[in-house]
Amino acid sequence: MDRIAKFLAHDGKVSLICADTTQLVEEIRKLHDLTPTTTAAMGRFATVSGMMGFTDIKEKDDYITLQIKGNGPMGKLISVVKRDSNTSKVKVCVDNPHVELPLKTNGKLDVGGAVGKDGFLNIINKNEITDTNYTGLVPLVSGEIAEDFTEYFAKSKQKPTVIALGVLVNKNGVKSAGGYMIQLMPDATEEDISKIEKALEKAPSISKMISENSKLEDIAKIITGDENILILAQELDMKYECDCCKEKFERGLISIGKEELSKIIDEDGKADTICHFCNKKYHFSKDELEELLNEI
Repeated sequence: MDRIAKFLAHDGKVSLICADTTQLVEEIRKLHDLTPTTTAAMGRFATVSGMMGFTDIKEKDDYITLQIKGNGPMGKLISVVKRDSNTSKVKVCVDNPHVELPLKTNGKLDVGGAVGKDGFLNIINKNEITDTNYTGLVPLVSGEIAEDFTEYFAKSKQKPTVIALGVLVNKNGVKSAGGYMIQLMPDATEEDISKIEKALEKAPSISKMISENSKLEDIAKIITGDENILILAQELDMKYECDCCKEKFERGLISIGKEELSKIIDEDGKADTICHFCNKKYHFSKDELEELLNEI
């Protein structure tokens, strides 16, 4: 089971969330048939998206749509996050899941090369009930995901934030995956910031700490330099959940218009659709398509 926990450090002047998302990322790898490089990219993306379910979703009917378009060979990355009490529900998709690039000179997977950095990170916070939304759009910094989200919090939300994300892949799949997000409260002092900076310089990578089965509480102490952290919540969960259904695809077919739908009926006599988030297929017979045509 994945582990997620929230903490306060330095007398409540620093908040942080730590996440072990190994099982979630392995599920995503299998579902989308990802390569090692795209596993690392989508694992980082899903992890930070899921953490934002706990930091940015406040109301029951809120949800977040996150898009990265870096013009790299992976194409566009999309995640949608909802929250149900103590569970952050994530679904993701990518244009090209089978991209694989040579390792970088340091021996690490080339996530930035696969994602690209000539583009934007777009985050849309939306409420289904009030139909209101907030959109944040920032240029990509590196395509390595963590740096790009750090830039988003600094520029779009004016929140000093440190984000680390990691995915360790071996021949059997995902060995470890996770991340952390550190945010400074308005009353954080220069001394607090200095302690965190020094702690982060010495800290191992998040994927290494998780692969060694480190407790999240211990990880929080290591990355903040505070032995007296306060646990806010530790019975948290992150899961992959797609809420697709045939009715949604019906609305999609109706939305293409009478002319296009008539063309499908005349030329194919059926329609086979697939959900890009979970790969579930939905078949529409000629009779069903004609019924939809009559609704337009």
